[in-house]
Amino acid sequence: MPKKAAFPILSVCLGCLFSLSGQGQVTNVDKTIEALTAEILPRLIEIRRDIHEHAELSLQETRTAALVADSWKVLGLEVRTNVGGNGVVGILRGGKPGPAVGMRADMDALPIVEETGLPFASRQKAVRDGKEYGTMHACGHDVHTTVMLGVSTVLAKMKADLPGTVIFVAQPDEEYTGGAARMIKDGVFRDVKPGAMFAFHVDDTAPAGVIKYVPGDALANVDGFRLAVLSEGCHGANPNVCVDPIVVGAQVVVALQVMISRELNVHRNTVVTVGSFHAGSASNIIPPRADLEATVRTYGEDQRRLVREKIERTIANICEAAGARYELEYHFGTPSVYNDPVLTKEAVETASRLLGPKNLVQELPDMGGEDFAYFGREVPATMLLLGVQPPGATATLHSPYFVADERGIPVGVRVMAAILWDYLGRRAGK
Repeated sequence: MPKKAAFPILSVCLGCLFSLSGQGQVTNVDKTIEALTAEILPRLIEIRRDIHEHAELSLQETRTAALVADSWKVLGLEVRTNVGGNGVVGILRGGKPGPAVGMRADMDALPIVEETGLPFASRQKAVRDGKEYGTMHACGHDVHTTVMLGVSTVLAKMKADLPGTVIFVAQPDEEYTGGAARMIKDGVFRDVKPGAMFAFHVDDTAPAGVIKYVPGDALANVDGFRLAVLSEGCHGANPNVCVDPIVVGAQVVVALQVMISRELNVHRNTVVTVGSFHAGSASNIIPPRADLEATVRTYGEDQRRLVREKIERTIANICEAAGARYELEYHFGTPSVYNDPVLTKEAVETASRLLGPKNLVQELPDMGGEDFAYFGREVPATMLLLGVQPPGATATLHSPYFVADERGIPVGVRVMAAILWDYLGRRAGK
């Protein structure tokens, strides 16, 4: 991996950033959205770079939340702040009667020291749990927030003809403890509940101008466990006088992989990764415990519960056979993201009209996680993948070298504004 990622946008005029254009029969609304997006693009780039330079960790997004709230107040939206923490809700009521639809963007950054070398690279420091970290938008949330501000600005300028209501949700804490669930618990839809929710996530494998999509199961349940295999410990030369927790732990690791390949339906994607295994202090001592931690990825509630049962049974039987005591903590985390097939089909049709069919790519489900899933439990929802990979770049999300191509921002604004408009238009009067 190179020490510094290239950033071609810096040498390109802002007007040229909007050179990506679609194909097909665009509507008058599409043309208006395109013109308004081009008009506000310089300001959007400034906002994105400002958010990037002042990256804030989960639960600390006060500056970003204030920027969002102030922007929406200027546009005349109904604004609520401190929803589920630092969350912000903006409601845009159109000039024509119609249904309601929502868009969500997350605002938080990661505890990473940025190594991109960009002139607006984050140099922020933050403290979490008594430790100091660097902060970096290495997952593209600065782009997500900027695109949403662009969409809200464009639609606010078209408010008189907007056939319904749009609820914009600026979410905190996607990366850490799950801000989506807290926003829902805190009444994010107290004033207006949308009929559907849409969102983007940047894609580090697709260039600007390309949008990927996954109908149905798209992102996984993020579950896991902590296991402690316990022993009295003994001399390494006499392993027969105590239980060896390292051997038992190793058997657990291997047995879980066998369980995945031999007990589960091969068509139901499942991953169990033991990412942490710690035990012992010397080569001639059998330690009193071995500690393992694992992540478990599945799709759907039935599969996550089935896999949990099998993991618990496997661990119990191996420990019993070895005469080992153990402590197991199993937890369910963020649920899997399910992209409503009807919403996804409609969104793809809109995006295809603007960008051309060749720039819409159906992708396979991914085992990553996203707490946008909680919104999908409230109303039908879909998340699209917005291409932002700069030419020749190799750095991935969550890398200190990750760079997002800003040419993806106007694409995101145009497409999402049209998706929201089309959703309302299709259902207005029904």
